[in-house]
Amino acid sequence: MTKPSPFICLSVFTLTLMISGCELAPNTAKDAEITPAQPAQWIEGQFSKQQIHEGKTAFLPLYDGFISMAARLYLINKAHHHLDLQYYIWKDDYIGNMMLAQLLKAAERGVKVRLQIDDQNGTQLDDKLLALSQHPNIQVKLFNPYKFRKLRALDYGFRMKQVNHRMHNKLIIADGTAAVTGGRNISSEYFDASEDFQFTDVDIFFTGQSVNAANQTFIKFWNDDLSYNLQQVLNDAGNPEMLKKLKTEFAREDVDETELKRRVGIAEKQVEQQLKKQPVHWAPAYFVADTPAKARPHAKNGDYIYTHMLELMGEPKKHLELVSSYFIPTQEGTDYLTHRAQQGVKIRILTNSFQANDVALVYAYYQQYRQQLLQNGIELWEFKPYIIRPERTWYEVMTGNIIPAKNKNSSSLHAKFFDLDGMVFIGSFNFDPRSAFLNTEVGLVIQSEDFQKEITYAMDQYLPRIAYQLKLNEKNEIIWLEYQKDGRIIQHLHDPDTTKFQRFMMNLVTKFPGEWLM
Repeated sequence: MTKPSPFICLSVFTLTLMISGCELAPNTAKDAEITPAQPAQWIEGQFSKQQIHEGKTAFLPLYDGFISMAARLYLINKAHHHLDLQYYIWKDDYIGNMMLAQLLKAAERGVKVRLQIDDQNGTQLDDKLLALSQHPNIQVKLFNPYKFRKLRALDYGFRMKQVNHRMHNKLIIADGTAAVTGGRNISSEYFDASEDFQFTDVDIFFTGQSVNAANQTFIKFWNDDLSYNLQQVLNDAGNPEMLKKLKTEFAREDVDETELKRRVGIAEKQVEQQLKKQPVHWAPAYFVADTPAKARPHAKNGDYIYTHMLELMGEPKKHLELVSSYFIPTQEGTDYLTHRAQQGVKIRILTNSFQANDVALVYAYYQQYRQQLLQNGIELWEFKPYIIRPERTWYEVMTGNIIPAKNKNSSSLHAKFFDLDGMVFIGSFNFDPRSAFLNTEVGLVIQSEDFQKEITYAMDQYLPRIAYQLKLNEKNEIIWLEYQKDGRIIQHLHDPDTTKFQRFMMNLVTKFPGEWLM
């Protein structure tokens, strides 16, 4: 018998694929109810109740990785009734497994847990998530799943329009009353616990009227036709033995009672110190989000988060600061910013330098707009690829593990926030075409001049330490100023720590029409 050629095999496979169709199977998940607000153990004291009655939100910015992690654990451990979570990335690492273990403990004490993860996360957690879904109090869904999850190139070949839209949301809500949103995914590098590199990021804890809109956003995504039960995606119902095995695995990683008390004591001291520096604020605030319809090719204007941000925040009149890990203003956005600068608006922008950017293509498309921004008086800073951390991280203190100094100091900006004229936004939204038109995003808009001034003061203090300042020299060429502790200024004539070949490739990339994908 003659063995068929590879070409014939590929042709048969392709034909079979076309005949079977490339669309996802009909979603069999049933709609769920919105989580009712259960404020009893969250909103205490007459002052707090009065502030809530006036429509205000209590909020606490979470700049520090440890405190941001502690805030999430606080929500999980204090919840009595419900926990709703949605994330873009949830890794199978120290932080990811610690959070899953805590969610399982919450479910064991009767808390209803709903966990939604975008399927861009990959297959790394499939077995653990399937095991968790065996628990009667835990439901797991994947948003916009790939049809060919273990050979995803096929999805990009046959289903590009569908899979190019991702749920980039980051949100956890406890008892429908208290929440955390921002830029951090659930992975060690977002919480100063990675042995490779650390992301610098910002989240925000909030409770009050604004959480109602967060609940509405979560249930819209949870009940959407693109949100599939994990069992349907895997075509596997699982079995109770999987959960028993996972419980054993998590129990094996638990520390003894004495060690636990020591770690809790360290954690409590860190939280106490941070809260003294950053007390809880009260102000009018509004949760804003894209709708799930944005994850489809034909969304309407009201489906976009930026529409709601503009309605709430308005146009900048005096002041605008942008912090975005991935910053591609496009020509339209660059013209908008330069026009505002010409009208007298003071504008300052922080994004990643080439070496700090974990997506080189994003930097390539961004760098072509720097000249115009600087020529119009816009202040431009680029985050350094290393931030010296002389002290041990909380992760090293807690676990006894040692992160090499090079990796502990290796940094990348991942924060996404901006402030203008007494208004502040903190969330998952980058200033690039992908966040604007392709991925879904969430965030909190806070109306507070004091908070805006606090951010501006912090940037005044920290930018010279953590970033290069870009300027134009007498030849109208871009130079990078690196400020030193001793007052010296090192001047770079091209992107710091780059080669001629890298700079050539960055310029070459921009000749291709790929900006809309970034």
